[in-house]
Amino acid sequence: MRCLVGVDDTDSSKGYCTTYLAYRIAVDLMPEVEVLAYPRLVRLNPNIPFKTRGNAAVCLKVEARDADAAFELISSKVAELSDTGGGANPAMVLLDDPSMAGTFEPLYLDALSGVVSPHRARAALARAGARVYEAGNGMGVVGAASALAFDERFDHTYELISYRKKGNWGTRRLVDSSSVKDMERRTFPHTFNSYDHQKRKVLICPHGPDPVFAGVRGDSPESVIAAFGLVLHDEPLDGHMVFVSNQHTDAHLGRELEWKAYSSGWLDGTVEKVEVGPGGHAYLAVQGEGWTRAAAAYEPTGDLRRAVAMLRKGDGVRVYGGVRRPTPRHGKILNLERVDVMHVEVPAGRVLAKGTYISSPRANRHLTKPLIRYGRRASASQPVADGWLSAAPRQQQVRAQSR
Repeated sequence: MRCLVGVDDTDSSKGYCTTYLAYRIAVDLMPEVEVLAYPRLVRLNPNIPFKTRGNAAVCLKVEARDADAAFELISSKVAELSDTGGGANPAMVLLDDPSMAGTFEPLYLDALSGVVSPHRARAALARAGARVYEAGNGMGVVGAASALAFDERFDHTYELISYRKKGNWGTRRLVDSSSVKDMERRTFPHTFNSYDHQKRKVLICPHGPDPVFAGVRGDSPESVIAAFGLVLHDEPLDGHMVFVSNQHTDAHLGRELEWKAYSSGWLDGTVEKVEVGPGGHAYLAVQGEGWTRAAAAYEPTGDLRRAVAMLRKGDGVRVYGGVRRPTPRHGKILNLERVDVMHVEVPAGRVLAKGTYISSPRANRHLTKPLIRYGRRASASQPVADGWLSAAPRQQQVRAQSR
């Protein structure tokens, strides 16, 4: 029988990764559980304070001989590969009636841009008759349930994620930076956010102790598979898997903003004031009918901060981002992720023009839509490509360069 499996909150800052768990389910649980098509990598509201590292849940479409047996097998794998000792609060849900997945769409949309309680997620799962496994405080049940709703009807991209052998977790990743730069040149615009030319920095490799070696993102399974084949590295890998994802779609910024802590979205207004403060951070006061909101583009956002600093009083803007909670010293402020300049005064010599401005690639969040994707929207599933899952990839011959 066909089932949907949602998983979230298996990792901590000290290690593990929910996508790695999905990979291990696909590799280790055959033939009792067979993963069909591409697993779904579902990013949720990046402003939630109790999120996992990337606030990512996973949904797997599986063929199972028996739903009860599959639930027990997958629960055991979740328990094995979750860092509960390091603070993870994992949850896994199994829905043996995939036609019910659409009932979780309101939950998913709210989890993209706001705060969703675990009680609401559990109630939705109970109504759908889903089986639920929880550990720790069970906070992961929100992401696990929300992930059930995402599929290729929504705008989406793809990511090939490669994994390290366990003995190498926590060590430096040995990737040849020139090969990543060359890969980007040869595959752009079908892959993106692989290399930061301003800082001459590789963007496909994380830096923590988790099992991920590298992730290549693009607009099709074939493009990310081909691109990863161009990356040279000095480390034998455990394997890789291709995911379909809501990454790089601005999915969390689709709603008009509620001025509540941790909310994500957009506001239309007029620039009232612009200041550049210590550290180069750029601050805005944006005015609408009966309200004024504070917003900031911080120095690490690079291109976005430079654009915000060039705004002037009277410019019409749509600002996007997440609301930072107030502190005893500061009120709520919108941490900017994107600014659309709708209209501007154009005196002689003014550089800033109408258009969309986002952060430099190195500062992009997982959900940030790169400029190359503006005007493009994926809305159909793609057939499974050869090489989408590999537990024994070909090892490439490389020089001991890095890095």
